[in-house]
Amino acid sequence: MLKRIALYACICLFLNALGLVGIYYAFNDHLPDLDELESFQPKRITKLYSADGEHLKDFLEENREILTYAEIPQGMKDALLAIEDRRFFSHWGMDIRRIFGAFINNIMSLDLTAQGASTLTQQLARNQFAKIGWQRGNDTLDELVASFSRKIREQITAVNIERIYTKQEILTQYLNTVFFGNGRHGLKAAARFYFDKEAQELQPEECALLAGLLKAPTTYNPLRNYDRALKRRNTVLQAMASAKKISPDKAARLQRKPIEIRRGKRAESYGKAPYFVEHIRQQLERQFGSRLKRDGFAIHTTLDARLQLIAEKHFAAEIGKVQQAVDKYLARQDSAAGLPDTATVQAAFVAIDPQTGYILAMIGGRDFTDSPFNRATQATRQPGSAFKPFTYTAAIDNGRFPIDVLDDNAITVTETNGEIWDPENYDKTFKGSMTLREGFKQSRNLIAIKLAQDVGPRRIAHYAKTMLGDKYYVQGERTRSEIPIAPVTSIAIGTSGVHLMDLVAAYSVFPNKGIYVEPIGLKRVADKDGNTVFEQKTNRREVLRPAVAVIMTDMMRSVIDEARGTGRKIRYHYGFKTQAGGKTGTTNSYADAWFIGFTPHIVAGVWVGMDDPSMSLWPRQAGAVAALPLWALFMQEVYRDVEPYRSRADEEFDYPVDLVVERAICKDTHKLATRYCPRQGEDIFIREGVMPEFCPLHGAARTGKPAKRRQRF
Repeated sequence: MLKRIALYACICLFLNALGLVGIYYAFNDHLPDLDELESFQPKRITKLYSADGEHLKDFLEENREILTYAEIPQGMKDALLAIEDRRFFSHWGMDIRRIFGAFINNIMSLDLTAQGASTLTQQLARNQFAKIGWQRGNDTLDELVASFSRKIREQITAVNIERIYTKQEILTQYLNTVFFGNGRHGLKAAARFYFDKEAQELQPEECALLAGLLKAPTTYNPLRNYDRALKRRNTVLQAMASAKKISPDKAARLQRKPIEIRRGKRAESYGKAPYFVEHIRQQLERQFGSRLKRDGFAIHTTLDARLQLIAEKHFAAEIGKVQQAVDKYLARQDSAAGLPDTATVQAAFVAIDPQTGYILAMIGGRDFTDSPFNRATQATRQPGSAFKPFTYTAAIDNGRFPIDVLDDNAITVTETNGEIWDPENYDKTFKGSMTLREGFKQSRNLIAIKLAQDVGPRRIAHYAKTMLGDKYYVQGERTRSEIPIAPVTSIAIGTSGVHLMDLVAAYSVFPNKGIYVEPIGLKRVADKDGNTVFEQKTNRREVLRPAVAVIMTDMMRSVIDEARGTGRKIRYHYGFKTQAGGKTGTTNSYADAWFIGFTPHIVAGVWVGMDDPSMSLWPRQAGAVAALPLWALFMQEVYRDVEPYRSRADEEFDYPVDLVVERAICKDTHKLATRYCPRQGEDIFIREGVMPEFCPLHGAARTGKPAKRRQRF
């Protein structure tokens, strides 16, 4: 008898095993293989890094960010397991007890799919492996069979996942991939979206709300269905008390709390350096398309997170001051003046390395969330006097000298189209005869205009086009470029629009001894295994004779170092000591304020204005007032606190003896000094070029004194 029972038992076990094997092989073609399971991870995330290793942003197909098991708050673990899978830490992927319970309940309710029994591992398997299939309706027999087939594949995959991963890894993967509604996948993204918090900061009632969302994210969305969300959250709190994760009293107290959604800026944050990140994202999408969000690249950029932080700090403070000045001005105006009640001041900032072209910092506006339009790379604005270096560059490269004299007096200009123009200086005054260096550092418009008439507007336009980059062209000439430079007399004072980024790159030609280096923000892209799949090449070319670049660098140094220079307060007010050159810029009616300047190691530019070019910075805020302070404060802090700039703060501009020579100048005649000239200064000239005449006033001897070494300031 016992032998017969044993035989029947063996036969039953064999048949059951055979049945299970049959089921496994019946569904095996639709299961993830072991290689997929072992390499399983949430969809790969492309990570963007600054040059100094700061994590800037993640790019991924879903709005999801990754967290570790240690970052999951205990309240979330308790809420999730209490409502979704209480025996998670004891089952092996399938909860047999729950399956039988659900089966009996469904039989009694005459609905075979009324109650599910999926574990978290099964849900993870279903969400991550398309081979398993998706839930369908159950109105027909075919749909019912398909649902049960999916469930079997799901259960088999869950068991395989449990064989490979620990419970902690499974729970972490689940919370990094599950959908919380409103386009948010993963706990970290959900915490930021709904509560403006990091996941670790979530309170038990907030965890209960998020855990409750998982059953039906749309139905229980607190932003749309507050009452349903509240009821669902309280159900989760009750489940937590039933599972002895919190006390009944605490559950009751938390159930009385209202749902408090706090969608702060962190929820919608684009990450650090948002305008720069978006600038890089657009480039990467052109390069990689949809692979950018799928292949898990490591993107290494040129941005220096330390410099970006400094720039953002002073940007907020200084542009805030300009905004206050505009607000006060508008508040004092009579309504009959036709001015708006308010106006939003905008601004942009860019810093690059002149030798490499690396973008070190970028700010494209006051609030990326409010306006992603990048005013550093997309806004075309008139640069005003910040364009004058192109005028003077064309002159110096074509036989003029810094000591040449022009008259700062009234002039009438007739343009080629017949238009008559009476230009004037910023201060509405005339100062008479002055050298080109003096006219440049004081930013005298009439000196620049007369110089443009002498050199020729079209020649100046070609110099500007060459130094600004490939997107510019001289108006009237055939080209595929986008931004025109009009070869008219007013070109001398910056009436053709430019991008801030391009103007900063053009200024880098001066300390870089005539070499233009195209600005780049991307260094290299590595795949998930660390192999370089893309490396940004540096595009450099000589656009200016090195000696001319050195002389222009010295001319721009005068703007900051010498008396009456428009950038002089960088020294006496802000106390910045590192050698520097630069140029202010202000357009008609104060619509645009600029300052572009450089040290031997950094070129940076600031633009301030309104998005509508017809509106002004009304309280007469010129470039030296609205834009220069941000530049000065940024440079001051960088060279005080940040290596390697702090160690290089005493380095000066290079004046190669094979390129330029300093010669003594007669201050009375502005010619090369003889030994008899009583008042002498010095200036700089191209060594291999034609020299100016000797002073005809103080004797014929042509042996001038050697020039003294120029002091920095």
